[in-house]
Amino acid sequence: MKQLVLKAMLLVGLLALPVSAWAVDLSDLLVKKGTITQEEADSLQKRSIASFIDKIVFYGDFRLRLESAWYAGDDNDTKNVNRQRFRLRIGSDITEGPVLIHFLLASGTGSQTGANQDYSKLSSQKPLWIDRAYVELLHIPHLDLMTGRMANPFFTNLTGEMVWDPDYNPEGFAEQYAMKFGEGGKVFATAGQIVLDGGGSGAAAQWLLGYQVGTEIKMDPVGFNVAVLYYNMDHGQRGNFSQVTTQDGNTRVPPVAPTDPTNVLANPYNVVDATVGVTFKAGIPITISGEVVKNLHDTVQTATIENENTGFSAGFKIGNAGDAHTAELGYIYRSLQSDATLADLADSDWGPNGGTNRVGHIIWTAYNFTKAAQIKLKFFDTKMKNEDLVTTKIPGSDPNAIFQRVQVDITFKF
Repeated sequence: MKQLVLKAMLLVGLLALPVSAWAVDLSDLLVKKGTITQEEADSLQKRSIASFIDKIVFYGDFRLRLESAWYAGDDNDTKNVNRQRFRLRIGSDITEGPVLIHFLLASGTGSQTGANQDYSKLSSQKPLWIDRAYVELLHIPHLDLMTGRMANPFFTNLTGEMVWDPDYNPEGFAEQYAMKFGEGGKVFATAGQIVLDGGGSGAAAQWLLGYQVGTEIKMDPVGFNVAVLYYNMDHGQRGNFSQVTTQDGNTRVPPVAPTDPTNVLANPYNVVDATVGVTFKAGIPITISGEVVKNLHDTVQTATIENENTGFSAGFKIGNAGDAHTAELGYIYRSLQSDATLADLADSDWGPNGGTNRVGHIIWTAYNFTKAAQIKLKFFDTKMKNEDLVTTKIPGSDPNAIFQRVQVDITFKF
């Protein structure tokens, strides 16, 4: 107990006194109390707290969201949504020798595709989750190695949410190779070994194995990028992924026997995703992007429907809301068949429950009051791509009813 009180007093001293004052006095006291040896005290005196702080970078953001979502023509209170939400993320990067340690804590429900938290449950306290926690090995020429719960290592464009939700942080391993050429050119290659479910009780681990190559060329006033991604799933159909959120769209197999898992994918996934983008920086910056995704496997959805395995997306952005007093306007058209890609990793705002088998439009505008403060308005207008694949109908409505979502976000970065 005495040592606990002493350590608490020392912590207060660390915050209140300059290093030169506490390093000698407190270390002598610790030696007299027998808490540390004289050798350890000598080592403590040589340390500088300033140099330690220089290794740490803190960052985060806080977002308030007003959201409404509804099926056009349907007034069913169990389906239409009006809610208030927030997202809080607090992170740090710590450099220790050749290693960079990243961690990010976030609010939410533990979903793989979002950190939003509803205002709910009589203002009961809300949890923080481990959103990222990974190690990055530095100082290897052209090569970057990572492991843990990582930021998505694969390059994405303006239209990339068709395959990857922007909040998805994969767990596993990644290797990135990049080499610059000329004044503004770069070629890169990325490999990722992503654990979808580690397996247990003798079950086979489920993996997503991804490989991507691409290039970026930045010239004045035009920039260009292109990337091709291929991924396949190892043991993807041997069970569900025990995920928090199962998103709509993929064809799934119901349990055959009481011991069989539910929501098992009916089809394998060998997916190719190709994206290209062009940016013009003359006056107001303009970005144009297009993307095509295809599951190379033949797929079966029902006894009469096959090969719903392709998707494409195209969009543009005028301006860039980044610095103070800057704005942007963007638009994306997307058409995504049911088994073109893994629905559980795709855009969670696309349709009533994210995922695939939808077609429609996204439009948004944003304005930055300062570099750290932004307001954004985003509108989704989608409908079922193939209504014959709908398994549940909305009471009193066409199952292919148009679904719309409006989000108003106010974000502060720090």
